Amino acid sequence: MRLLFKFVFLLCCAALGFSSCQRIIDVEVTNASQQLVIEGNVTNAGTTQTVIISHTVPYSSSNIYPAVPGAKVTLADATGNTYKLPETTTAGTYTINNFRGKPFGLYILNVSLDGKVYTATSVMPAVVNLDSLTVSGQVLGSTVVKSVVVNYHDPAGGANQYKYVMYVNGIMVKRIFVENDQLTDGRPVSTVLYQRDTKLKKGDKVDVDMQCIDLAVYYYWDNLSGQGGNSPSDSSTPANPPTNFNNNILGYFSAHTMQRKSIIIP
Repeated sequence: MRLLFKFVFLLCCAALGFSSCQRIIDVEVTNASQQLVIEGNVTNAGTTQTVIISHTVPYSSSNIYPAVPGAKVTLADATGNTYKLPETTTAGTYTINNFRGKPFGLYILNVSLDGKVYTATSVMPAVVNLDSLTVSGQVLGSTVVKSVVVNYHDPAGGANQYKYVMYVNGIMVKRIFVENDQLTDGRPVSTVLYQRDTKLKKGDKVDVDMQCIDLAVYYYWDNLSGQGGNSPSDSSTPANPPTNFNNNILGYFSAHTMQRKSIIIP
């Protein structure tokens, strides 16, 4: 009996010893080949419209994406008008001033670079009014976490997609906020912009841009958000989001409406 007890005891000790061992696994991360990234926006605000062209960097490098100068960038509309976007003093940045896009207008962006032409098309949706911003509080333990809420009324009929860009005291929050109206068509909507970039405090000024975006651009941002990326350059792994450009590059071209409202955190 004593021998049996000793045998069982030794087996238990051995099991505990094996379970306490941790195997160290080295994961080799391979760097993807460099890719071209184009980020283009046209809005209904009569301001500067901007296209930024850059390259991705290896996974092991710092997040400084090299600009791509020397491209020829043009913007065309459905009526046959073509506008040039010259490069600014900032390499890789191409702009046109005092240009106002129109809702329901179709816009075509063309980028010529190194003998190749990259093209994307986007249709600017109708304006959906941003009614107000409010603040909600969520109790977590002994603290209250404050979040900004976007309030609007989704129009009935037809699909609508939205993207929000938040700024806290002038600094953009990295979180990507996108949604559609599959469950809210024709209803009042109050969307809470949950984010962890910064803790909102009393007296903070929060600005929110509400963009009405087309379906292809929504798919792009929704896919990138699901991967945890914050920008097109972050999307080279694990899978590239569905761009509306040809030639298998990264990035997007978005013709969208834009409204901004501000609130001071109470």
